[in-house]
Amino acid sequence: MSAVRVVMVGDVDAGKSTILGRLLVDLGEVTPERLEELQDTSARRGVPIEYSFLLDAFQVERDQAITLDVTRIWVRRETRDLVFVDAPGHRELIRNLLSGASEVDAAVMVVAADDGITFQTRRQALFLRWFGFRDVIVAINKLDLASDPRAAFEARRAEVQAFLEQTGLLAREILPIAARTGENVAAKSVAYSWWKGGSFLEALDALEPQRPALGAPMRFIVQDVYRRDGSRLVAGRLDAGSVGVGDRVVFWPLQTTARVKRIADWPGELERAEAGASVAIELDERIFVDRGAIGTLAGDQPALGHAMQAEIVWLAQQPLEAGTALRMRLGTREVPVSIQRIDEVLDPETVEPVRSDTVGPGDVAVVTLTAHEMIAADPDASSSSIGRFVLVRDASVVAGGRVRSVIGRPRSQGATDVIAQKSSVTANERARRNGHMGGVFWLTGLPRAGKSTIAMAVQRMLFDRGRQCFVLDGETLRTGLNVDLGFSDDDRTENVRRAASVAALLADAGNVVLCAFISPFAADRLRARAAYPERFYEIYVSCDVDTAEKRDTGGLYRRARTGEIAHFTGVSSPYEPPADPDVVLDTPNETVAESAARLMEFVEQKIRL
Repeated sequence: MSAVRVVMVGDVDAGKSTILGRLLVDLGEVTPERLEELQDTSARRGVPIEYSFLLDAFQVERDQAITLDVTRIWVRRETRDLVFVDAPGHRELIRNLLSGASEVDAAVMVVAADDGITFQTRRQALFLRWFGFRDVIVAINKLDLASDPRAAFEARRAEVQAFLEQTGLLAREILPIAARTGENVAAKSVAYSWWKGGSFLEALDALEPQRPALGAPMRFIVQDVYRRDGSRLVAGRLDAGSVGVGDRVVFWPLQTTARVKRIADWPGELERAEAGASVAIELDERIFVDRGAIGTLAGDQPALGHAMQAEIVWLAQQPLEAGTALRMRLGTREVPVSIQRIDEVLDPETVEPVRSDTVGPGDVAVVTLTAHEMIAADPDASSSSIGRFVLVRDASVVAGGRVRSVIGRPRSQGATDVIAQKSSVTANERARRNGHMGGVFWLTGLPRAGKSTIAMAVQRMLFDRGRQCFVLDGETLRTGLNVDLGFSDDDRTENVRRAASVAALLADAGNVVLCAFISPFAADRLRARAAYPERFYEIYVSCDVDTAEKRDTGGLYRRARTGEIAHFTGVSSPYEPPADPDVVLDTPNETVAESAARLMEFVEQKIRL
């Protein structure tokens, strides 16, 4: 049986818990023993029967007569269950309101007839709009306290309608109730004969649960990558749309792509998975995919960029200022971000944007954030969870956010600065700032084995993930730093020595350095390791001479065989394969994407803090 999830919001003493408690009693969901206990408890306290005590989970709540936690109440109906989320109304507990409203189908706003629209009601309406609600059910409660319930209701209804127009929300129903006496709660009121509408319960029964976004663009949120029975499975949740065997899927933000070979849904398999399903996908190619990636169908990409404008609800007690460094959790991915500027703050009284240099506790604001790596997100998309995020500081959630727009990729910035003297900043300090360690990843192999091609592919993936990285390759250095060197054994040794020295400086500066050098002699590679022994890794790009020569569109192998080029590795000069490399990339039997994916996994493992 499906369920409709309903969040209850309202000011601290508007009567949300009393409404739910009374509803449970009138529907027969409370045992006679429990009801008698409630009556005795209320009598000992010298107060009328307090239905809210049925919901309150903590003794402190009974003492203070306020709800301190989000309470979920299940009510079974004929056609579907109703799941009520009773969220706290006072300002100090906005965090619980946010967690209560994060996964619901509909909202009920409770307004007390004696207090009307309060400051807290205004703030909560902004929260509901922030969560994407378009309409609400409004219950005008405590009409039993009014000398003329009809006049009190009409006055508050007009006030509510005017207020909702300000916020952009619509009222599905605005109805009168008196929760303490049970008027118009579970059954249509007899005392309020002037009310021609239905009861509160009838309004709830008319609600429909949200349906999975089957027709929306496909979004697959990667949870993790597993290996099982020799297969590599990308596990996650299908957030929207559908995906089938044979579909080409692109994983963002790195833009790696492959076709779906199999969809595992233990203990069986599926030909097609639809929104809401948690499945594992096996791909037909070994590409780099990790936790936090967003899978889409080819040609249906999310927005990409290093910055975004977003609407946030700020939760921390300390005000938010421009320049604040935080971490953003978007989908299953977490990236470092900073607040570039505060664009506007919404005034709860007027529901109008105002200029401010800070965002206070409970404020709704529009801010611009910049990220240290590429972001993939869906702006203003209600069907996609990658349109929303939370901000974290010191392991605590300090804000919830909704993406308004993603700002495009800035110009690429290579990490090429070389420090020529002892640094005043340590390598560990740089690692903490960058979020990863530096290291030298030395790719060695025959000419045309694929060293530079793989290094460049991995560099792009690292850069798009926000890593400080750079590729050093033999041809590039020989047009600059090593232009004076030839290909004799001595010159080859010097070429490797200089390259290793530069790589060590860059790694010490916090970079992931991908070095693509033939470096044919084992002794030279051992010296290269000595230049940066802390984090030096030898990658053997394995390739036989015949395959390498077939790839040689420039004809270097042909010229070497005719004697036009002397000292050519693999033809007229030897190559000494590594005896115990950290990684072997078998390029004759792997695609570039497969080799790059394996190396990327190794690099990420080694640079992780």
